Amino acid sequence: MKSSPLKSLPWILLACALGGVLWLALALVNAENVRHGLMSGLCADPLFKGEIDASCLPGVQSRAHWWQHLQHGLTHLHR
Repeated sequence: MKSSPLKSLPWILLACALGGVLWLALALVNAENVRHGLMSGLCADPLFKGEIDASCLPGVQSRAHWWQHLQHGLTHLHR
């Protein structure tokens, strides 16, 4: 007997949903890392006072662990 393709559909949808949640969590961690780095002044430009060094932002590590960014991003709403 051949199995129906509809039997695998819920598993495919579950895998897609989990992939989407993972992708959104990674995006939130990255955005919160950059936001906290900017708010903490970790990427201040050494030559121009009050300006931001944009090359610093992709590599900034503003908290010790990624889960701290996720927790803060999920529990604090910023306007």
